[in-house]
Amino acid sequence: MSAFSREIRSFLVVSQSDSIRAAAERLNISAPALSRQLQMLERSYDTTLLVRSAGGVALTAEGEALRDEAMRWLAADAALTKRLHQSRKVTDLRLRLGIMEGLVGTLIPKLTERLQAIFGEVELELAVGTTSDIISRAEALELDMIVAFNMPRLSRLIVVETEEYHLGAVFAPSLPLAGDGPLSLDQALKYPLCLPSSALSMHTRLLAEILSERVNPQVRISSNSITALLTLLRQGSGVGFLTWPDICDDVEAGRLRFRPLANRRLTETLSISICRGNNLGDATAKVVKEVSSSLAALGK
Repeated sequence: MSAFSREIRSFLVVSQSDSIRAAAERLNISAPALSRQLQMLERSYDTTLLVRSAGGVALTAEGEALRDEAMRWLAADAALTKRLHQSRKVTDLRLRLGIMEGLVGTLIPKLTERLQAIFGEVELELAVGTTSDIISRAEALELDMIVAFNMPRLSRLIVVETEEYHLGAVFAPSLPLAGDGPLSLDQALKYPLCLPSSALSMHTRLLAEILSERVNPQVRISSNSITALLTLLRQGSGVGFLTWPDICDDVEAGRLRFRPLANRRLTETLSISICRGNNLGDATAKVVKEVSSSLAALGK
């Protein structure tokens, strides 16, 4: 949880971006909505904070002063949070982890067991959402580490490990798609589809591949929630396209099947990133190792 307003946090993202549109994409909101937030902030302080031009956006002197002060506020808040948790002496490790929804069920139980075996009492504070949601939390200094697909390279993040996972066709065993090898996309498109919405990073590339088949498939659901997609897929409502970490537990339990797509190189890059200024201290390397080992245990 942040002690600071949405407008302040959005303003900081804008101050680190080339344009309002670029900042809006990072925050996963529309450019007009972001502009309204900035206008509210300027009215609140009764001053002009930004100057917009064809070349992008620049801070006024007052905007620079607010940016510098807000960064100090965030740093002080993070330091206070750390002191308060240290004073409680309740846990041996507190990990503020940003993670995509599809990885919660497959990764977190295994990771928790590993961390408890090493550190003892462990408190996990999970920030679950899309990559944009998680980045927003990281920029507000609310996270120690991130495990997410297709993370951009940002100054506040240190990417320590990456792994590519292929997107495959996912469906219930009740669907008559016999075989275990690669499945052609045209075969999958004969069934109703359960697709990720534009909020998820895989959406654009997946949609381009589907359109290249020159068919008009039936879309049963489009959602930014992996849980919602999995629920429909388990019921046999159609075919989806996800990565192995998203569905490995369901496959091993016999609730779903997974087949790679034939002749398609659709991949998602999963990254482990450390947030600068995190609270892990000497435990950082051990936590990274256990996150990496837990992911490796999922297979590919």
